[in-house]
Order: sequence, then C-alpha cells, then structure tokens
Amino acid sequence: MEKIKYLLVFLLFCTVSFADTKKVYFYTTETNINNFKSLKINFDQYLSSFGDYNFQAFNKKETFEKYLKEEDIIVILSSWHYKQISKQYNLKAKLVALKKESITDTKVLIGKKGAKYKGTLTTAFSSKYTKDLVSKFLPQNNFELLNVPKEIDALMSVGFGLSEFAFVSKDSFKVLQKANSFLASKMEVYKESIPTFRMVVASKLKEKYNKKIIDIFTSMNTNTNGQKILSMLRVDDMVILTKNNMKQLGGTK
Repeated sequence: MEKIKYLLVFLLFCTVSFADTKKVYFYTTETNINNFKSLKINFDQYLSSFGDYNFQAFNKKETFEKYLKEEDIIVILSSWHYKQISKQYNLKAKLVALKKESITDTKVLIGKKGAKYKGTLTTAFSSKYTKDLVSKFLPQNNFELLNVPKEIDALMSVGFGLSEFAFVSKDSFKVLQKANSFLASKMEVYKESIPTFRMVVASKLKEKYNKKIIDIFTSMNTNTNGQKILSMLRVDDMVILTKNNMKQLGGTK
C-alpha cells in the first residue's frame, strides 16, 4: 500500500509539473531556419532561466495550427499569418521583431533590367505567402515558383540567369547592393509591397503571466543564448507593440 501511495503522489507531481510547463511554439512563413535543432537548444537554454518553458519549432503550417488550440501558450509567427488566424485562436500579439531600427519590412519583386513578367520566380518565403503578396500587384502572373533556402540565394539566382525574378525583402536587396554592387546594378525593383510588420510574439496566457513574457523577449539582447536566437531569426531585437501598432496589425492587446 505504501508503494502504491508513493507512486500516486509521484504521478500527481508529474502531472502538475507537466501542466505548469509553458509551451513556446514557432512557425513563420518568412524566415527559413536551417537548423531547428540548434534553435531549440538555444531557446530551451535561454528560457530555462525564466522558469519551466519548452520550445517547439514547426516547418508545416497545418501541424503548427493544430497546437494553437491549446491554452497557456506563447507563439512566434509572421505578422501576415497572425492577421489571418489571431481571432480564430484567440491570440494576442505582445511584441514585434526589430531589424535595422525598423519593426516593418517591405517586400520587392526584383528582376534583371528589361525582363518580362514571366518565367521562374525564386523565393525564400513559403509558396502561399509569395503567391498572396505577388498577386496583389500582379493579379494575372504566371510565374513558376522556385523555393530556395535564403533570400540571397534568390537574388543570386536572378544574377546568374537561373531565374527571371526574385521575391525578397528590401533589406536583402540592399545587402546585395553593398556586397556586390556590380551584380545588383544589373537588376531593378519592378514592384514593391506596402510595409508590413515583422514577426510577432503572441500569447494565450493568463494576463498575470504577460509581464514575464515581455521580460523574457525584451531581455534577449543581454544574454548569449538570446543573441544567438536573434541571429538565427535574422532580427536585431524584440520590442513591445504599442496600441497604435496593434490597431495597424489588426489584433487585440
């Protein structure tokens, strides 16, 4: 009887401990992560100093969204995706990524000078994200999409004649202009999207936990693991969304 009693106490302890674990789920259509294992290791190490958190990255949108039905979770996703699903899953955005002192990014359609709107379009973003944005300024396009690991790969593909166009962030094209001005001079911006917010951190936690979430993500730049995470996400920092930002984003604070 004593053994059964201790076993029941142990199982109860495990159940409570598991229930107290806060999950951090990651999926973005905009940033390609080459090493999910390394991202998880660094995230788990970083989060461990704040309490019982578990990080999980997803590479499929459908699988990621299945987990959003859970309560008490933290989610990192693109602002484009957030606007699509925030009401359905009761997500509340709290922070936004910062890069080069800007929380917004502009996407551009880049091609060699004099190119026609046809052929192969290279992109490091998801196919759906690319199609949605490109169709806003070229509704009748017939591009054949080619996915590549990084935005610089998409630009180099155009530069070396492997594709006709690339769909990238304006930041990436500026990087190419500095790194290889000769190659960049052969290209031009054909279309430009309106600025959109970078990836956001959203929460389904009880309100009493939200201050801690803000502390966790705004402290990343002061921690070695946090800095590695920001580098892998290709952003400089995470900052708090203002009420005005929230109105533009279309969520609820």
